[in-house]
Amino acid sequence: MSSYLVFAGPGAAVPDERSKLVADKFALLAFAFPVIWLLFNRLWFEAVIAFVLYVASTMMMAEAAWFWPGLALGFAISLVTALEGRNWRGAALARRGWRLVDLVEADDADTAFEIHARRVSADDSVVAPKPGPANRKAAMRPGGTRNDTDAIGLVPVERS
Repeated sequence: MSSYLVFAGPGAAVPDERSKLVADKFALLAFAFPVIWLLFNRLWFEAVIAFVLYVASTMMMAEAAWFWPGLALGFAISLVTALEGRNWRGAALARRGWRLVDLVEADDADTAFEIHARRVSADDSVVAPKPGPANRKAAMRPGGTRNDTDAIGLVPVERS
């Protein structure tokens, strides 16, 4: 099961068929083709940085003494993009005026949207669920104190 972040467009009613669902999971295509995946998801700044780092990685691998560090840099770019790329996409949507309206756990995006639509029809207001006993471990800091700020991966998020 994956977590899906539901974003409503600027000024759109909730639920809206144009809502965007962003899965919070490993992106295999982002691992295989990070720059292309970033461009496809309209993450221009991140794509430029990844491209420059890939060029540096390729130039490093051309020298025998720098082959392994260059290979490690290329692998690290792919891994970070695969792990955090979807979170960057959610942050980019928020910067563009999209509102985070719900957090849903489901097997696929269609099921996640159906759950979100049912929640909205049951309640007039949709609020992202607060961490409960089932996922208390995720809401705890390493020292054991509660974390009052929400985050999507490494990106802090304010939820309304």
